[in-house]
Amino acid sequence: TIDATGKYLIPGLWDMHVHFDEAERSLSLFVANGVVGVRNMGGDLEQLLGWRREIAAGKRIGPRIVTCGPIVDGPKPVAHGPTVAVGSIAEARATVADLARRGAEFIKVYDALPRDEYFAVVDEARKRHLPVTGHVPLMVTTIEASDAGQRSIEHLGTILEGCSTVADELRADEAAPIPSGDLTQIPRRIAARGERMLATLDPGREATIFEHLERNRTWQTPTLATKYALTFVDEISSRPDERWKYVPAATLDYWRPEHNFLARYRTAEYVDYRKRLYARELALVGELNRAGVPILAGTDVSVAYVIAGFSLHDELALLVEAGLTPMEALQTATRNPAEYLGELDTMGTIERGKLANLVLLDASPLDDIRNTRRISAVVLEGRYFSRGDLDRLLAAAENAAH
Repeated sequence: TIDATGKYLIPGLWDMHVHFDEAERSLSLFVANGVVGVRNMGGDLEQLLGWRREIAAGKRIGPRIVTCGPIVDGPKPVAHGPTVAVGSIAEARATVADLARRGAEFIKVYDALPRDEYFAVVDEARKRHLPVTGHVPLMVTTIEASDAGQRSIEHLGTILEGCSTVADELRADEAAPIPSGDLTQIPRRIAARGERMLATLDPGREATIFEHLERNRTWQTPTLATKYALTFVDEISSRPDERWKYVPAATLDYWRPEHNFLARYRTAEYVDYRKRLYARELALVGELNRAGVPILAGTDVSVAYVIAGFSLHDELALLVEAGLTPMEALQTATRNPAEYLGELDTMGTIERGKLANLVLLDASPLDDIRNTRRISAVVLEGRYFSRGDLDRLLAAAENAAH
């Protein structure tokens, strides 16, 4: 019996877009931050399933892991990490069959997957009752992906591109080969293409895309925490953060803008464009929510300055900034993941008979969403973790980082 006088109880939180290839730090950081479940969006399948078995057996403390294993990309993959290269319809179908056999719970698709192969993946996955999630490949539109049954779209996909009156031209520009040599050509080209996109957005096209997404229940995982980190990396890197002690020194060094591949070749016009794009994407999330398009909280853990567990609370605050109410933001990490996974009968809300995955807070998140950080205790699969227990998990994560 826990004396919770004056405290506030919420369902356990889910981060619906993560990547991690080590367990000692990440698993502890998730639980210490009230994250009871994660959707891993690309990794070593056998390693992830092994960690899941160890958690179930009580050998590790960690959240529930739902995973796809390697990412399905085109014959010349652009995805990072474990990837399966697919260059034919036969390979597409065989890849889905193999991942299903190995225990993948969904299929993640990526940018370079060719058009015909994409639809073959979706069709084969449907036959095997596996959801398809991920990016919208370059040669597929948002509407086509939604109508085909892609279950979720990550990072807002190409929604804004599809809202442009020159969408076809933008898609052709994206697919054109990148000149070799001067790597600053890449951000310059991205900025020029992006500015043209922002200047040609059409509210009518936006409404049509929203209509398809809402009707098809195509979930969106905006990963605003990552978008914020990539946009404001200079400001973030120059402002010491207490949470950095949970990150290895070598990783922190790599994250710095002068070392990070995603940041070091930026140009002034690219930096300006990223800030304009971020403001527009923040507004887009609010528009999607008001249009009834379902939203999931996900952070893309592993990106620079996006730290396991902590980043989920950052994401909830950014969703409120985008226009969601505190309750709506909270549901993106509780009720919505349960609905997305088809498990609303056992999790996602606080009701008698549901799984005991709970977070006890010292202040109400409906008054201020940032109060989700004020964690008094966590209940994970019925096991109670006091504030002292959570602090010990944090200490273990800090030790693992160093």
